[in-house]
Amino acid sequence: MKNAIRDLIDISQYAGARADYTQGGGGNTSVKDDGKGVMLIKASGYRLKDITENTAFVAVDKNRIADYYASVDLSVEKDYEKESADVSKSSVIELAGIATLRPSVEVGFHAILKKYVIHTHSVYANILTCSLEGESLAEKIFKDQDFGYVFLPYINPGFELTLAMKKAIDGYVKSRGKYPEVIFMKNHGLVVNSDDLERVKNVNEKVNESIRKYFGLADDFRAVKLAVSGDGFVSETPVVCNFVKTHGLTKAFLDEYPLYPDQLVYLNNILQFSPDKLKVENGKVYYHTDEKQATTLEETLAAYLFVITTVNSAKLNISKMSEKEVYFINHWEAEKYRRSVK
Repeated sequence: MKNAIRDLIDISQYAGARADYTQGGGGNTSVKDDGKGVMLIKASGYRLKDITENTAFVAVDKNRIADYYASVDLSVEKDYEKESADVSKSSVIELAGIATLRPSVEVGFHAILKKYVIHTHSVYANILTCSLEGESLAEKIFKDQDFGYVFLPYINPGFELTLAMKKAIDGYVKSRGKYPEVIFMKNHGLVVNSDDLERVKNVNEKVNESIRKYFGLADDFRAVKLAVSGDGFVSETPVVCNFVKTHGLTKAFLDEYPLYPDQLVYLNNILQFSPDKLKVENGKVYYHTDEKQATTLEETLAAYLFVITTVNSAKLNISKMSEKEVYFINHWEAEKYRRSVK
């Protein structure tokens, strides 16, 4: 188990150190200890870089979760979202000296993938997943790469996404004769999986760098910048400052362009229910909250504006979540829980 924990820390610190890969509590990682049937996965609501030897992750019975998705019978009418959540929660394994937390809301698809899984909300991947032309661009960008990939349409996170991912992977293996190491999720993000620790990081790097170079993007968005201002902080991140100075920023704008769940969870929700925490005044963005939450808001806003700006600059068409999809995220119990974790 010590080796699995060490590897989880490795890939989590790797993916969590960069704001262009993960923002706030978004994204998740997992490592399977196949000899014991145990999977270690980031806990819901925590940041990837929070993961240490005894914090911010949880152990689950991987086989129980995977077996559930392999045997589910959709012909029976029931609340599968609740049932699958109950299976995940009851699969938690207590580890000595480690707090028993709630597994990531995406524990289902982690359980069906390879040993090492890195799921990020990469701004580069989301240029593709948040544009109508993204899937065709992926074919052009990755046609000569040595890894296989699938490009999923937008699917509600949780039960539905796990089943859709399993179906897409099974179909790819059947038609191509190999396992897809990369999964693009429309209006969501990127998943990379492998049975090799270095391979999963290298493929993740290759995917992001290929997209960045295709669009000719500068490699200058790896961290956000905040300055102390009164009882809070003010944005000094160029992508945020430049956009707000030119276009301003309102909740109406965010509501008009719902790109992915984390935008709704962190930005739209804050502006609706706690507008005093995020204010735009005189062309600047101020956060009247503690540094951790200010950083989460700034990272999420910077990533969102980066994707919007790049898609527009490339003369692509923005792909938005539907009203039904937005409603699901805003009323999903799992996301309400994630918002509540400080």
